[in-house]
Amino acid sequence: MKAVIIFYLIFNSLLASAEISVLGIKDVLKIAIDHNPKILAAKEKLFQYENQKSLNKSYLYPNLSWNFGGTYQKDALYNGSPKFNGDPYNFYSSDLKLNQLLYGKGALSAISLYDYDRKIQEATVELEERSLTQNVIESFYRYILNQQTLLNLQKNQDIIQKSLATSTKRYQMGRGQLLDILQVKTQLALLGPQIEQAKNQLVIASQQLINYMGISEGDEFKLKGSIRTLLLKDIKKVIDLNKFKLPEYEINRLQLAQLDYAKDVALAKDYPTVKFLGDYLYNNYKKSELFSDYSHAWAIQLQVSIPLFSGFSSGDQRSIINSQKNQLILARKDLEDSLSLKQISSLRNLETAETSLVSSELAVKLGEAAQAEASRIYKLSQIDFLQFLAVQQSALQAKSSLDQLKFQTVLAYSNYFVATGQPLSVLLDLLTANDVGAK
Repeated sequence: MKAVIIFYLIFNSLLASAEISVLGIKDVLKIAIDHNPKILAAKEKLFQYENQKSLNKSYLYPNLSWNFGGTYQKDALYNGSPKFNGDPYNFYSSDLKLNQLLYGKGALSAISLYDYDRKIQEATVELEERSLTQNVIESFYRYILNQQTLLNLQKNQDIIQKSLATSTKRYQMGRGQLLDILQVKTQLALLGPQIEQAKNQLVIASQQLINYMGISEGDEFKLKGSIRTLLLKDIKKVIDLNKFKLPEYEINRLQLAQLDYAKDVALAKDYPTVKFLGDYLYNNYKKSELFSDYSHAWAIQLQVSIPLFSGFSSGDQRSIINSQKNQLILARKDLEDSLSLKQISSLRNLETAETSLVSSELAVKLGEAAQAEASRIYKLSQIDFLQFLAVQQSALQAKSSLDQLKFQTVLAYSNYFVATGQPLSVLLDLLTANDVGAK
């Protein structure tokens, strides 16, 4: 089944000429990953954590500051010994200060803490891209399914319209009944709302796809693709279940490892810190002599700060972190159970669908043959319209069932690849293998 779908996407920069671009699912996915707001926000947050790690590193380096100032002041006479007999005077100062942390528990852990934030966000970006890929696959092939449904209804409408001409001709010749004409018109009237509903579903599917693509200015495009019949034996040849990548599991693992560093940072306030302090100072009443040898002073200091009591907060902090660890362990167990269930259910769905596909494809072939034969003998007045209609409806139902089954199989494969940690790019290669111009 091939389908070429035209709709208005919103993307100016993609067109280099006035020609209409033809987009396959891989083209659509690339636009979505490059422009989807959720993906862009996740990548921006990753950039934030990269800079946060660099910021935390800066706290380990020496802190050097220089204060320079000049003051015009006057001492009060009641002090007893006012400078310059209470007359106004100038006072200049230059102060160079050094502050270097030598030891502080959690200082290095704080850097590692944000490094884990960065790693977790990297896995989150992968998770978001995988989720977007699944959504694009579903929306793209749902669009094709809806397009094919519309085409089937329109073909059926065309066949019934031709049968109306046949029924009218037979009635005029006295070989038919008015009842046949009324039944044909009734079926045409019933098909109208179905066609309109199919058009609405097509518009909804296209808008969903546009939303995933994250674009906002329109040009005309064609979508090109088909829903392939995939077999499990062919899928198993190109995947390796021993090699898998599950971003959600990786996030949980990183969060558990991060807690050790978070514990160090949280408890750092209850441990001693050691700093080296230096101060080089110039003071003088004359600007010209501010940096003379007799105007300077200096001091160095090794400062040790030892917390003695913090209201038993360290015990509470440990309990909080242990609780967070237990939550993550339970979340991992729930994740493992969920993934295991998805693997089993998606595999069973695929096995069932594969069996059903064989029967459905046979039903379509038989339905098309019956449809052709019914059209032939109906023109010869060998069957009435109700018999003819029954054949048409059976053929249409067979086609619709096959299309729906193919679509459900694509979704089942998508879920199976995700549950087993296989790259969806491999599935896309299989789905587009026979598409002209597939990349």
